[in-house]
Amino acid sequence: MSGYSALARILKFARNQAGMTQEQLAARLNVSSSLIAKFETSRLIPKPDTARRLDALFDSGDMFRELAAEARANFGQPIWVRPWLEHERNATMIRSFQPLVVPGLLQTEEYARAILSDGGTRVSDIESAVAGRLARSDVLHRTDTPCRLFAVLDETVLRRPIGGPAVMREQLQTIVKACSQSNVEVAVVPSSTGSYPGLNGPVAIGTVDGRTVAILDGPLGGQVIEDPDDVALLEELWEAVRGYALPRGSSLDLIMEVAESWS
Repeated sequence: MSGYSALARILKFARNQAGMTQEQLAARLNVSSSLIAKFETSRLIPKPDTARRLDALFDSGDMFRELAAEARANFGQPIWVRPWLEHERNATMIRSFQPLVVPGLLQTEEYARAILSDGGTRVSDIESAVAGRLARSDVLHRTDTPCRLFAVLDETVLRRPIGGPAVMREQLQTIVKACSQSNVEVAVVPSSTGSYPGLNGPVAIGTVDGRTVAILDGPLGGQVIEDPDDVALLEELWEAVRGYALPRGSSLDLIMEVAESWS
């Protein structure tokens, strides 16, 4: 059961157990009964403050907040990618390569909105999808053992005008700021590089509960890879790509230089 459907069913169960109608629950939360109906039929996800009030009302600890966060993270995502998102939430380390766009864990709100607003993404509720994508970065800010991120980007990612100059400038500045954290490192493969293994497409590799998993993405969908031999080959691929990247300091200098050019 997905976080989205689980939240709807558990909320309806909790309300019935408490002997409340949708109208009575709405009154306790100071929202409309139609909003409660949408929560219980998986048409809307409670915002963090509403989820907090549900937890307080039903004395459920952080249950509704956690279910809502999971639902936002999965919203608008194809079924095949959801196992990866679960791995991502629990990962202690993620190694990523992106030749096309900024990795989701580092995207700003406006950059994510521009990506998700493209007609080819077929996202019905852009704002919920944006919120879900932004929520993914929480793994980098966990108070206990934040996830380590090693991201390699092709330089074309820095120069592709997604959302326009202001959006790109903010996005690149956000990447530089993220790299001030000890658990985040971003390296760039310069455009002067000729043919290299990264031209085969994006890959992400996660370390989760002592094992390693990966994901491959493509225009017709993607695949979560868990077979150890296949994952080992992807690790070799990622390390080969990383070998073409500039050192950390030079990469950050290049990112800042391109950010300034977006004016």
